[in-house]
Amino acid sequence: MINFFPPFILGFFSLSFQIFLLREFSVHFYGNEITYGLLLAAWLFWGGAGSISASRFNFTQSRLHRLYYLVALLFPISLLGLRFSRFFLKILPGEISGFIPIIISSLILTFFISLPFGILFVFNVHFLKGNLSRVYLLESLGASLGGLVIYFLFIPFFSNWQGAALIGALISLLTFFTFGNRKDRWGLAIILLILLAFTLFDLPSQKIYWKPFNLTQSKDSRYGKLQAIKTEEQISLYDNSLLVYSHPNLASTEESIHFALLQNPQAKNVLLIGGGVGGSLRQALKYPVVEVDYVELDPEIIHLSQELLPKQEVKYLESRRVHTYFEDGRSYLNRTAKQYDFIILNLPEPSTAQINRFYTKEFFLLVKEKLTEKGIFSFRVPSAENYISLELQNFLSSLYFTLLEAFPIIEVVPGDTNIFLASAAPLSIEHEKLALEIEKLNLENSYVIPELLFARLNPLRVDFLKEKIISGKKKTNLDLIPITYFYNSVLWSTQFRGLEKRALSFLSELPFFWLLDFPLILFVFLLFLLWIRRKKASFFLLPLAVMGFTTIIVEIIVIIFFQTLYGYLYGRIALLLTSFMVGLYLGALLGQKRKRFNLGQVLFVQFGFLFLLFLLYLSLNIRPPEFSTFLFLIALGFLGGDLFVVANHLFLKDRKNYGLGYGLDLMGSFVGALIASSFLIPLVGLPLLVRYLLLVNSFCFLFLAGGLKKH
Repeated sequence: MINFFPPFILGFFSLSFQIFLLREFSVHFYGNEITYGLLLAAWLFWGGAGSISASRFNFTQSRLHRLYYLVALLFPISLLGLRFSRFFLKILPGEISGFIPIIISSLILTFFISLPFGILFVFNVHFLKGNLSRVYLLESLGASLGGLVIYFLFIPFFSNWQGAALIGALISLLTFFTFGNRKDRWGLAIILLILLAFTLFDLPSQKIYWKPFNLTQSKDSRYGKLQAIKTEEQISLYDNSLLVYSHPNLASTEESIHFALLQNPQAKNVLLIGGGVGGSLRQALKYPVVEVDYVELDPEIIHLSQELLPKQEVKYLESRRVHTYFEDGRSYLNRTAKQYDFIILNLPEPSTAQINRFYTKEFFLLVKEKLTEKGIFSFRVPSAENYISLELQNFLSSLYFTLLEAFPIIEVVPGDTNIFLASAAPLSIEHEKLALEIEKLNLENSYVIPELLFARLNPLRVDFLKEKIISGKKKTNLDLIPITYFYNSVLWSTQFRGLEKRALSFLSELPFFWLLDFPLILFVFLLFLLWIRRKKASFFLLPLAVMGFTTIIVEIIVIIFFQTLYGYLYGRIALLLTSFMVGLYLGALLGQKRKRFNLGQVLFVQFGFLFLLFLLYLSLNIRPPEFSTFLFLIALGFLGGDLFVVANHLFLKDRKNYGLGYGLDLMGSFVGALIASSFLIPLVGLPLLVRYLLLVNSFCFLFLAGGLKKH
């Protein structure tokens, strides 16, 4: 019975640390989905490399439990390295990092954690006398339990560092009492002391990370890591390194409100999505009849702001004319029946897929439904004062032409920030008209004032910007094809010289043939060669690689789709990953109970993947209930677990290489995670990518059917 604990602990260990690492990576690298994909890809690559290379190791009991202790210690050290990586990468806190630094960080951090996990998997198979399916089953069970524990017990009550230290301590204790050695008790004591010191160093290390800025508060909420920075009289609040607001910042708060409200100063109902506590509420309430519905996703933003901001700023939250809702802005719009004169989107630019869902055709059409006949929609994005580069032009054009799908009239205010105004009624950004309204209302502004509007709204500047935008690429940003998010990534890459700019610019111009069709042709050619060679192992190993490739891309697609519909991933990522692991356990359990194994079973499971992919393709056009997402991932994992056991059982009849099948599964996942997150999802979109996966799996099915006839 004791021999069953190591693989269980390994699964518990692996998924727990993966969740905490993903959350911390999101904090330090801007929360962009490219970072998720690169980290997952690096994790899977080293796990596969460890599994494939493990056959070269000498397997002993003492090495097994010491390797568990080592990983328990390496993980907090890796988190420490991640936190201080900005000093080696030479980036400032809150600054967007380049593509290459993210790759380097991913590969280095996961090498010290995932490589040992891959080796440990094969170690455990040897200690269970070659019973690979039992090891896989127990590892999946441990991962399932670990994910549930993290989601329900750790994320709500502990920071990422505290949770990682507690998991490390728990695993070390379980290792010692189940299959460890009494001689290790002093080593165990040292490990526990190091983990305790690690938790105590959490806030001090964050303060060091933010130097030369002064970090005053930090809190892990279910939606992200909130960090408050104070510089002299200014307070800035960051959420996963994205700036929520800076106070005081009159230029930002004034332009976020006044260019919209000056279009119709007598209007009453305003919906403000995000950014109210930084000063936008104060600006909106300068209009005597205005009432504001303020929607903020994370309640902790309000709670922290009440502690940080001056009382004269916080008081606007308590005004009778302000109604605050703690909810995702898009979900709020979906459920409310209220009509608004103004809807003001006060969120960052679409630098992530999560935020991009507020800049899509589907969202703009939803906004239009909730506006009155003369209602106005407004948002702003960073731009350039005088020079519009090609990358910036493509980004701004995608926003403009997407807006045009919902609103017939659009005006864009020039400047280092562009304010987009959209409506079904006439709009005006003539400085004389806006100046007259400012004087009538006696608005005491500092930046949106007649004297500055004269220069900013000069007709030549307005026309130049409009001409640039209209002459750009006429691409529509959709929920399932988030092209504006990719254009923002390309724009982001222009801040750096070298590979990242060239790579993203090259991919943005590449025809779909080279992105999808050509790789598919190469895959079919590979299948043809393998079929001619008639090697039995190919019919067992290839489905494992295709399964790894398919499941990781489908997981990412489901995560993006879930994020689009419901808008919160940081807290739910643990439950989504756990659902897949629960499915793996159930599938492995079924596979292990089979009395006979043959290629026909592999073929049947492959057909199951085709059926699930077809269901996924159909569901992309509807809004399924939230629980169906978790059920789908369980079903996906179930097929993966069953296929893994059956295919490996058949392969191991001929060759006793316990790590090869597991390694190919992970390597397939590595390739899928890398290409899907980095460019395929934003460039080709979710529906086309699912159709591509259907073709890949269909050819794999035909290959297996041919093998069934041969064998």
